[in-house]
Amino acid sequence: MNVSQYEQRIKELELEVSNLVSHNNVATLQKEMSFRHAIENAIPSGIAVVDSTGKQVYVNQSFCKMFGWDEEELLGKFPPYVYWFKQDIENINNALKQTLNNNAPKEGFDLIFCHKTGKPIHVNVIISSFIQEKNKTYWLANVIDLTERNQADEALKKSQLLLRSNIESQKGTTIFSIDQDYLYLYFNKAHMDDMKFAYNSDIKIGTNILDYVSSDEDRKLLKVNFDRALRGESHSVIQTFGDVNLAYYEVFFNPIVNEKEEIIGCSGLARNITERKQAEQALKESETKFKELINQINDVIIVFDEQGKIIIWNKGAEQLCELKADDALNRNIADIQYQVSAPASKDKAKIENAIKGIVTLKTPEIFNQILDSEMITLSSQKLRNIQSKVFPIELNGSHLFCTVIRDTTEIKRYEKELLRVSSEKDKFYSVIAQYLYTPFSLFNNFAKLMAEELDTLPLKEIQKMAVMMSKSATNLYSLLDNMLQWTRINQGKITFEPQKLNFKKISQDAVSILKPNADAKNIKINHFGVDEVTVYADMFMLKTILRNLVSNAIEFTNIDGQINISAQQTPSDITISILNSGLELTPEYLTKLFNISEIHTTLGKVEEKGTILGLLLCKEFVEKHSGKIWVESKNNGKSSEFKFTLPASDGAVKGIYY
Repeated sequence: MNVSQYEQRIKELELEVSNLVSHNNVATLQKEMSFRHAIENAIPSGIAVVDSTGKQVYVNQSFCKMFGWDEEELLGKFPPYVYWFKQDIENINNALKQTLNNNAPKEGFDLIFCHKTGKPIHVNVIISSFIQEKNKTYWLANVIDLTERNQADEALKKSQLLLRSNIESQKGTTIFSIDQDYLYLYFNKAHMDDMKFAYNSDIKIGTNILDYVSSDEDRKLLKVNFDRALRGESHSVIQTFGDVNLAYYEVFFNPIVNEKEEIIGCSGLARNITERKQAEQALKESETKFKELINQINDVIIVFDEQGKIIIWNKGAEQLCELKADDALNRNIADIQYQVSAPASKDKAKIENAIKGIVTLKTPEIFNQILDSEMITLSSQKLRNIQSKVFPIELNGSHLFCTVIRDTTEIKRYEKELLRVSSEKDKFYSVIAQYLYTPFSLFNNFAKLMAEELDTLPLKEIQKMAVMMSKSATNLYSLLDNMLQWTRINQGKITFEPQKLNFKKISQDAVSILKPNADAKNIKINHFGVDEVTVYADMFMLKTILRNLVSNAIEFTNIDGQINISAQQTPSDITISILNSGLELTPEYLTKLFNISEIHTTLGKVEEKGTILGLLLCKEFVEKHSGKIWVESKNNGKSSEFKFTLPASDGAVKGIYY
């Protein structure tokens, strides 16, 4: 509410009060006075009224609040008032003189008043007069606190100064503006230097920017971008500019709009980014070389950040985990680790806590430690043995975490195989020593006896001793032959050459050398169901298997007994059986026949004959054909049947080639 409106309202209220009093309407008068006070106190500016003598006769609540004095402390007072600032008394008196002479400006006076605490307050005061109570003149002052406005003005000035200072101090940032005719409105020193550098041009305000661009291609490109901005389109480009000197610039084009929302020009902000582009290119080349390098490493290399997000996934990781880099990058390492964890360690909460300990550096003891564990591949679900190591990399104040994983499955298998071979070798030599002891002891005793008592020994006794020595020599030869084959196969000196073979012919050839031994005991060797059977096997190994099994059968078959060789064919393999009678084998003993770790000298006469080594050799050769061998007890343990399988075609052979 301005002063004239306020004076008019007071006159209206006085008239209404007079009418109300004349009609004795006291209640209505009280309501109207309350309304008047409510209006006065609701005005945010301070209102003060003085009479013609200078006595202050009225102040509103906003005035009291503005300067800190109560109404009782201000009313009835004469100049100089307590809220006048002593250092500004001269300006205040001049304002009063101008007001009394009717020369006060419409916009009022900017003065300094004083708060009760002594703090100066900048105010704007508009003074107007009004007549009341029998033509008595009063003066009303409308006081507005200028503190916030002055602070805003000061901040604006500082901001403008700072802005201009920043614009001019930006050596690497070009700033310019043009009107709709491409004429310069403004440019900073950086833009002036860039135009000199690029086109050897000395630019001036009010001239056409395109006239300074000596490159036809650059001029066309700039005009296109200026026109886009002059049509109201804000945009940016990264482009090389220059004729004298060529450099990369990133340029932002924006329309300039006046208060009527009319486009009056275009502003440009550009930065020379040549060094950045060169650095980006160098970084790109470095990253390419780095990625190529880590992709040449067979080990798994995975790098993740402090949020656990995977940022590097090399070819080794793709091959071991069977997960492409595109499917792994930007995923959380804990999720991937959970997917590939072996069933025994597949605990999501435990994995997440372990990763949290790593990325927060709360478990430093785990860094650079080689850990043995297991994982499964995602596609084939194969269990793999792995060794892993994780370590932090500090980069620009933050950390990355590198995990290196090596597939140790084959190494573990070789280690187990080496331990097995070493253990079996020791037991093998122990068994051989025991097997050799009996025949050599027999030879030694017979030789000593003949050397000392040959002339006294009966001919029949000498003949009996010769038969025993011959038999012992035969057993010894068989033992040494098997030992030689065992040694050769463990040294990798036996060539594995499977081929398509007629089983009956191979079987007959293999056992023909054993016919004298069978005839000596009147043992008949039969072939059942083998006429049309074809196997896919190594000829030497198959003959060795058959010769050892039939030799064992002859040795432990009673006189006038028989040995049955049979074969049963399926689409995938052949099951071959050698059945003999006379060898009593317990179930406990059967489980030990093909296990070198179970060989003991107390197992019975089978070991004494040295045939266990032959059975172990059979097991090795059968397994090279991806087959299996076993023995079954028949007729309540009074006979035994040795069985083994061979492939029917080359597709079933999965053995190792020697």
